[in-house]
Amino acid sequence: MSGKSISRITQGPRVFLLGLLVTQNAVASELSFDWDWMVSSGIAAHRSSVWFEEPQQNQTNSVDALLDVQVGWQGWTGLFAAKGTDVYSSDAARSFDGELIVQELFWQGSPAWFDNAVDLTVGKVRLDWGVGYGYRPLDIFKPYRRNPVGIQVEEGAGTLMTSYFDEYGEWSLVYTDSSWNSQQGSELEERSEQQGIGIRRYLLAGDTEWQGLAYYDDVRDGVLGGSVVTVLSHAWEIHASMLWQNKYLSYEQGYDFEPVELSDERLDNGYQALVGLNWADTIGQNIIVEYWYDSRSWDKSDWSNAYQRALNLSSYPTSSELALSYAQGLNHANLVAHNIMMHWSLDSSSWSHWEWSKEWLWLGNLEPTFDFLYSPQDGGLIATQWLNYTAYDSGQSSFNVELAARFMTGSKDSVYANLSDKHMILLNLKGKF
Repeated sequence: MSGKSISRITQGPRVFLLGLLVTQNAVASELSFDWDWMVSSGIAAHRSSVWFEEPQQNQTNSVDALLDVQVGWQGWTGLFAAKGTDVYSSDAARSFDGELIVQELFWQGSPAWFDNAVDLTVGKVRLDWGVGYGYRPLDIFKPYRRNPVGIQVEEGAGTLMTSYFDEYGEWSLVYTDSSWNSQQGSELEERSEQQGIGIRRYLLAGDTEWQGLAYYDDVRDGVLGGSVVTVLSHAWEIHASMLWQNKYLSYEQGYDFEPVELSDERLDNGYQALVGLNWADTIGQNIIVEYWYDSRSWDKSDWSNAYQRALNLSSYPTSSELALSYAQGLNHANLVAHNIMMHWSLDSSSWSHWEWSKEWLWLGNLEPTFDFLYSPQDGGLIATQWLNYTAYDSGQSSFNVELAARFMTGSKDSVYANLSDKHMILLNLKGKF
């Protein structure tokens, strides 16, 4: 099937799906609501960078808010969010931005004319097939951002999927349209919106999970990927995934006085690969170490050239605007090509295993987490910590207080040390009702 023929498949499936859902004989269930809320108050400290305009102030204080609800009824699931960005901001140039977002809205079940081993999924849904912690190459429909420190709302893609289950695992045939967005993305994200069709196989063999997929859309002209997750012992697990795409979009650096722009021509052969090791002990500690590579991102030579070019261009008033165009490289799915991450977390029940902490009963509600993302090519480092305290949890409702902080540092000419923010500290209040 050609890219042009796929691009015509827009309204047809939606009309068909509507008729299908009207005629299907779903099993009735009660209407259910699950509410979540979050208020995030943060301080971002800014710094001078060759890729950004000089900050007007050293730091910015802001407050964001989120209210979302998950609704379930007769096989339907909907997830809706009301997000307020800059409810308060100390930067006079920034104003309140409110959005109503349909994150997911889909029906899932087994129609009467299908065998019980066949499921149908129709609507806007997040398909999360990745197996990594820091990055997930197999999230091929939407590039979900991993481990944010503040408020983030992710959306699904328009989906028609049939899944067949056998004694070994699952077969899935899927059509998706990633343009079903409520939020505006970057130029790269908007031009990467695709429609396509593919097949996925999931297989469980002993202590090992295998996954393979083939997908064709009108942007990448072919995607092949696979993953494996295997449990080595009670404490150790290893996971790996790899993806190849025939075509991809990337930002290209210009020559002389040409700005950085998103390439008009799609580039050939994009690769993403990840391998990771997961260790856990009996008292609740969890350590994950991962390495991943993304050929679509700028590598060391690209970023070194971007740094020097922006440094030179920013020295002259007539070319300072061109220097800012090199920040476009930060819009790639991964900021750098080579990445190493180490994650450590401690379950709240772990505090009871130590004598010294048994008298500090409040520690039983505290969960600390630390992430370190390192760029081996240029020595950049992003360190993130979360301290999550459960103040109240009745099973039906809860209230959590979270202190999150992210620091961007490293060698002075590294990518992470030249981001516009040098650190962010946030107090997140969140809960369910």
